[in-house]
Amino acid sequence: MRIRLRGFGRKRTVVSVAGSVAAHLLLLAVLVWVKPPATVMTVKRGEPIFVELPEADERAQRGLAAARPPERPKALETPPAAPPAPAQPAPPAVAKAAPVPEPATPPAPPAPPEAPAPAPPPAVQAPAPAGPPKESPRETPTAAAPKVAAVPPAPREPVPDIRSLSRGPGGAGGSGEGWAGIEGDPIPLDTKDNRYSDYLLRVRRMITAKWVYPCVRNASTSECEYKSAKLVIVFGILKDGRVPRVDVAEHSNYEIYDDVAVRAIQLASPFPPVPAELMTAAPAGSAGIRIVASFHYILESSLTNILR
Repeated sequence: MRIRLRGFGRKRTVVSVAGSVAAHLLLLAVLVWVKPPATVMTVKRGEPIFVELPEADERAQRGLAAARPPERPKALETPPAAPPAPAQPAPPAVAKAAPVPEPATPPAPPAPPEAPAPAPPPAVQAPAPAGPPKESPRETPTAAAPKVAAVPPAPREPVPDIRSLSRGPGGAGGSGEGWAGIEGDPIPLDTKDNRYSDYLLRVRRMITAKWVYPCVRNASTSECEYKSAKLVIVFGILKDGRVPRVDVAEHSNYEIYDDVAVRAIQLASPFPPVPAELMTAAPAGSAGIRIVASFHYILESSLTNILR
């Protein structure tokens, strides 16, 4: 009878252990094969379960039934965490109305300026006794600048008679020596005739480019002075532009002014060939034309040369 109890206790212990292991394996299979939720959740792992097996041999040797191990409470599964609540949209920002500026208080009107106090009348002082008059310092005489004789412009003289100017040593015919066959009355250099004005304007510009305003040396002071003067010159131009002769018909009373004017004509020549329409003003068979020109030296605020 004793032997039976020992075998029965051992069999009961083995069945208990096998049932506990099967229950745990079933629980593990359920956890593995159960489909997890769609959303990934963080599950807190439960505490490990420890199984202690009693020493069956000692209790069986004593003839006692194996004590049933106390069952530990099964670890409760941690419920799945609730899905995070959707973020609520932030309430629309309400634009704050700009503060209405308070009306500026008008500044107080400035106080009226105080009337200045009347100044006291100046005290009348007795006149100081008159002393000897002070001598003003004498100015040191400076070196006198070279004087320019301010001669008023000479009155315009009438244009000389062209016929009298054309009379040369050869008589009224104008075929004197040195004219190289140039005959006829001279044509004014400043003529307004459209047939001649273009050519004579070129001649006048060429002469003016060579004409200067010289000074007259004063014999007593040896100073260089400028004078106002006028002279008239008659000169001839051949068909090819050469100038065979230059005569001073009216002198300026200053030899240097006459020489400078004559020299200007000589330096400006030869002139362009005389055009055919201008040769019609000369007698038939003439080798060229005669020109009469007025040279004016004018001394006013500045030195001016005028060629007519």
